[in-house]
Amino acid sequence: MSARFGLGDIFNLATSATTSAVRVNLQNAVGVTFVLIGATSGNATITEANAASGGTSQNIANGVTYYYTQNNGLWTKQTQAAAATVTAATGGLLAVYVSAVQLSKGFSYAAISHASGNFVYVLHKLQNARQPEQLKAVTA
Repeated sequence: MSARFGLGDIFNLATSATTSAVRVNLQNAVGVTFVLIGATSGNATITEANAASGGTSQNIANGVTYYYTQNNGLWTKQTQAAAATVTAATGGLLAVYVSAVQLSKGFSYAAISHASGNFVYVLHKLQNARQPEQLKAVTA
């Protein structure tokens, strides 16, 4: 029996530095978890777009109602009215999930930005599993 290697089979990854808001394509994934690291306090803003670059970009219309923060190794669920922003805590982690079905009709890209934090994007449940070196660029 061989072990499954998660990258390319179960998930794919991308990164985005602070305000750059790299767009990831959710056409091949069920959703994405944005993980914020190294932030000072303040809001992170989630956007949706209809193209890899250019096109129309807007705050996610079907906003998030919960996300998680972590300090000292413990996760805390944060709840809110549906919004395109989530609030980071200084020095901790923040994880927020956006489902592909949350995106508005005609939009298949999602991104997030923060004034001081960096992000790791974890794209979940890939519809077309491949060896990591054969994965399509998540930003294409």
